[in-house]
Amino acid sequence: MSEKITHNNVVSYYDEHTKFKINDFVKVNPRVEEAWQTLIKNTPAKPKRILEVGCGVGSICARMSKKWPDAQITGIDISVQSIAAAQKLFANHKVNFIVSLLSEETFDEKFDLIVFMDVYEHIAITDRPFVNTALKKILNNKGKIFLSVPTPQNLKWSLIHKPETMQPVDEHISFDVINKLALDTDTEVQLYQVKSIWNTGDYSHVVLEKNDDFESAFFSNKPVTKSERAKRILNKIKNMLTQPLRRYLVVKKLG
Repeated sequence: MSEKITHNNVVSYYDEHTKFKINDFVKVNPRVEEAWQTLIKNTPAKPKRILEVGCGVGSICARMSKKWPDAQITGIDISVQSIAAAQKLFANHKVNFIVSLLSEETFDEKFDLIVFMDVYEHIAITDRPFVNTALKKILNNKGKIFLSVPTPQNLKWSLIHKPETMQPVDEHISFDVINKLALDTDTEVQLYQVKSIWNTGDYSHVVLEKNDDFESAFFSNKPVTKSERAKRILNKIKNMLTQPLRRYLVVKKLG
């Protein structure tokens, strides 16, 4: 974050843009719709606790509550006005909204799903380590993190051609950034998809999963079905029969 940009500047910016978030909900933003489809296809089957970071006016939290009615959902945002609107629009006994940054002290409970819907790019580089530390603390085993972010190419183009659309903090989310997020949170990247919303390859969707059972699962004996065993035997016979041809090719070409 630039030295000229303060926390109050950022809060004021998002307070002033609350009306645009409400408009996105009313008119249905295609960027959000595409991210929603990816989200629901790549989440735990029945998440019990869900956190949305940078929830805005809460429309995604509301949709997640309809999708997973048994889940307890929390949305946090630094914009006081956005949270006020979210509480009026969507809060209930299953959906709660809080004005807060995400830090290691924000939550004691763990979550099965943590959502960043076009938010992670607005976290300053200097603040990422603190956010990542918090994510590591609060993400359940088998829990997932979902990110929808503009591609670096998108931000480079926007900076030149549409500078008025740039926000106070707009950082590039490269492969290196995603890899660092995975390392910091002890997660693995399960999905990376580039999407074309308004321009070719302008957004990417990322899913990371925490799997503390990976080593035991990887090294345990896995059952092999009869059909799989038969397929292996047939492939072994096929490879043995064609082995002379491959040996002939090697001798002919390499001497």
